[in-house]
Amino acid sequence: MVSSGRTYGRVRGPSFRLTPTQAVIGGLVAGMVLGWVLLETTDVMLNSGVGAPGGTGTAVTIDAASQSDAGTSKPAGDTIHSIITSSGSGYQNWQGRIMYGTYKLVQKMPGGDKLTGFTRVLHRGHKDECMDEIPTFHAIPLHPECDTWCDFPVADRPNAVGQWLAHVKANPSELKGAWVAILECDYVWMRPLQAPGDAYRSNEPGRQFHFGYIQAQHPNAAPTIQKLMGGRGDVKDVPNSGPAPAMLRFSDLESVVPTWEKVTAAIEEDPEAVKLLGWVREMYAWDIAIAQEGVAMLTEDAPVSRLIIQPPSDHRMGAAAMCHYTWGAVYNDSTHQVWSWDKRVYTDKAALKPQPIPMPPAWEEGKYHLQEFFGNRMVTKDLHDTLAAMLAQMNAAIDTLPDLTATFDSLPVH
Repeated sequence: MVSSGRTYGRVRGPSFRLTPTQAVIGGLVAGMVLGWVLLETTDVMLNSGVGAPGGTGTAVTIDAASQSDAGTSKPAGDTIHSIITSSGSGYQNWQGRIMYGTYKLVQKMPGGDKLTGFTRVLHRGHKDECMDEIPTFHAIPLHPECDTWCDFPVADRPNAVGQWLAHVKANPSELKGAWVAILECDYVWMRPLQAPGDAYRSNEPGRQFHFGYIQAQHPNAAPTIQKLMGGRGDVKDVPNSGPAPAMLRFSDLESVVPTWEKVTAAIEEDPEAVKLLGWVREMYAWDIAIAQEGVAMLTEDAPVSRLIIQPPSDHRMGAAAMCHYTWGAVYNDSTHQVWSWDKRVYTDKAALKPQPIPMPPAWEEGKYHLQEFFGNRMVTKDLHDTLAAMLAQMNAAIDTLPDLTATFDSLPVH
């Protein structure tokens, strides 16, 4: 994973960033070594091929019964329909249930009335225990073997989103917002997300997040990115972002997804590209598609971004609506580990009845430092308060979740 300093419509904000040396060395190997930390749509280390683009199948919408669209009015221009994608594993369902739980909490806040639609796009061969709890669109996967295990199930994501788009195109009443926010299961809603503007009357660009480990312009990556572009566009115009979080108009998403799927497939057919781009190669495919389709997107850093922050890298919420817990956090004192939290311990049946997450100890100035991955930095009051608020919000959502053990046990296929 590799980069230059140029970004696509980027707005910078202060945050934890790699040094130039770390960016070159870490960027090249992070896709292979740290991908299990960074790739949020797979269960664990994943790494294999994708079928030909365009695969389709019968898709079922569970959350909103199909209805006649005669006379249906379009959503207000400042409303948002949020989607997440999921393979339906226990790991992702633990995250997805809490994510949707926090979404419902912030819908009750001022501005929450603009969050008008939510869909989980499930790319799985059969239904799972969350179908009746989370509004779900069931996409037919390209790789049904991923229901149990495969190397790279995230390769199904572009096609699954494409199936949802086709379904909504045929059933316009199921699109509940003028903007579509593509999100991940491991986000925590802290407050309502705000639309960039009126989707119908403004030229406001969409929004996406700058990821420091996506580095399309790095000299070691640029030739491969340019080759994947097939003579259509220039690598300098490729943003360093990914498909989530991103917020754009439905029509822009329609234009991007076929190219996203096509480039994802092209990467999978190129062993050198797979090796170079690593675990986040599907994110690069999105970025290439954004550039090739000419979709205007503002790529923002924390704390400027209205989308997410990533604690413990980022210490303050800033303008963000959500926290992304891609990394765990460890509190060490001068002699030993005092407290830790990491999503990777919540797998398998933990999703059926999520238990409260242990909270960090009370903050004391100069007492705790983070894990070595973050340079053993001291835990500041701002960071502590942000982590504590995120985990408290997760626990508030957990308190609302029913036990799905009986539902899971009743499924004909697990």
